[in-house]
Formats: sequence, structure tokens, C-alpha cells
Amino acid sequence: MNLLIYCAGGFGREVMDIARRINRVHARWEAIGFIDDMREDPSYYGAEVYRFEAARERFGVNAVEAVIATGEPFVRKALLEKLDEAGIGMALLADPSAVISETATIGAGAIVFPGCFVSSMAALGRNVAIIAGSTIGHDTVFSDNCVVSGQVNIGGQCSIGSESYIGMGAQVKEGTRIGQGTIVGMGSVVFADIPDEVIALGNPCRPMRPNTSKRIFK
Repeated sequence: MNLLIYCAGGFGREVMDIARRINRVHARWEAIGFIDDMREDPSYYGAEVYRFEAARERFGVNAVEAVIATGEPFVRKALLEKLDEAGIGMALLADPSAVISETATIGAGAIVFPGCFVSSMAALGRNVAIIAGSTIGHDTVFSDNCVVSGQVNIGGQCSIGSESYIGMGAQVKEGTRIGQGTIVGMGSVVFADIPDEVIALGNPCRPMRPNTSKRIFK
């Protein structure tokens, strides 16, 4: 089996580091490369770079699995749909330093970065990314394509809607619901439910405007 990391950028380098650490311990993949439909260079960060169609021709769909390396939830969703349509399976990457409860469930395509803690009965949907040093409390449920930035602390029994983004250092009170397609700003403290498709920030965190652009990094 081979691993392809979709998107060869800064996030992709971080995911490549995780994959290489996993491979040193478990030897899961024969080769690890990138898919990138914009980059012209044939190699990046010590790995081969393929356009999507070239990757499918090179490996087929039965000898390769993929993960998506972008911090944009709606881009993650679009790329996941593209991979699903092509019949390419999704890998699950959890850094060897991450602590994940035996009772937690993690969907295909999820990435758990170094130093993260995923507590008992937590559930991460497909294609969720949990960035370094974040804590996911017991019984918290993430829908698909979410991104949790670094040093976030999410209490127990929270619910996070699909394609949501939680910014660096945010704190989320136990039992809180964050809606679908919502952005929680860096350093926010969430005491109450946040609705769908808004940009929310502050202490206490509150909706500021609709999330019309559906982009984090502009």
C-alpha cells in the first residue's frame, strides 16, 4: 500500500512528518508522496508530487490510500468527494505521540497531530484534522471535514457540526454545540451554543457575521 497526501504546502509538510514517523514504527506504506494539482515541481519535501490523474494512473485505486492536507474545511470536503468518486480509500493518521482512548472512534481520513488527547467515547468523523496539542473531551462528537487548530481544549459531550473550524487556543465549555460551517476565532472562549454558518469570536464567544466566504485563510 502507498500513501498520497493531497496538497503539497505547509500543512502537507506537517502531515508528511506524521506519516514518516508512523512508517518508522509500523512500516505501513511502501511509498509516501503528494497529490497537488497546482504545483509544477516533480518533487517536494523529499517526496514525489503527482497531479490527480497521474497519481491514479501510477498507482491505481487498490494500491493507494490518501489523506487531505489543507486547513480549509470546505476544501477538505470537496477533495474528499473527489477521492470518493475516484474510488480512492482514505487513510487514518494518528501521530505516535497522540493519546487516543480505546473507546474513541475515528473516521477514515482523519489526522491526529502530535501531543493531542482524544478522550473516552469521543467520535471524530471522516476527514477531521486535530492539530498539535489539542484536547477532545469525552463523548464529544465531530461531524465530517472539521479542523481543530493547535492548543484547543474542547470539553466533554460537545457537538461540532460538519465543515467547522476552531481557531488556535480556543476553549469550548462542556456540553456545547457548534454549528455546521462555523468558524470559531482564535483564542475564543465558548460558553454557549454557536449556530450554523457564522463567524464567532471573543470571550464570551458570540456570532459576529455570517460565514459567507466559507474560507479561513484569505
